[in-house]
Amino acid sequence: MMDGIRTWLLAIIAASILCALAERVMPPGPVKRVGGLTCGLVLLWTILTPVARPDLGAGRAWLEDYLAALEQREMELSDQVDQGRKVLIEQEYAAYIVDKAAEWELNCTARVKCRVEEGLYIPDETMVAGPFSDVEQSRLTQMIREDLGVPAERQTYYAEGELP
Repeated sequence: MMDGIRTWLLAIIAASILCALAERVMPPGPVKRVGGLTCGLVLLWTILTPVARPDLGAGRAWLEDYLAALEQREMELSDQVDQGRKVLIEQEYAAYIVDKAAEWELNCTARVKCRVEEGLYIPDETMVAGPFSDVEQSRLTQMIREDLGVPAERQTYYAEGELP
């Protein structure tokens, strides 16, 4: 497509230069008027040639390439939005765990990993760090299992400050 436009512009430039040179060497009078008319028609023909004979195949190929690139970019942006949404939802789940622990006067940090099911982000794995007794850890494990649906075997606990 760009080659066609480049060729067309070069043809217009060449015709313009040729007409300018021809008008410079024509003697004044009726010959110059007829020559000017002829040069004008040549320029008009050069400019309108792509309209009279459009290259539909090249235009269609360019449009298909453009639409494919647009679709690819749309998918990339959608993936970026989905990834950002996943990160935000994981942070919200982690904040929920930290808030619940704070209600029980426990100080902790949490990280949640989600999986996607039918377009929904479901908590799949939790990592919690804090100085917990066995009873406190058991209570957190039960809360995470009941509230977030993460089974105990997918919950990992670390000593305070060891969250990876």
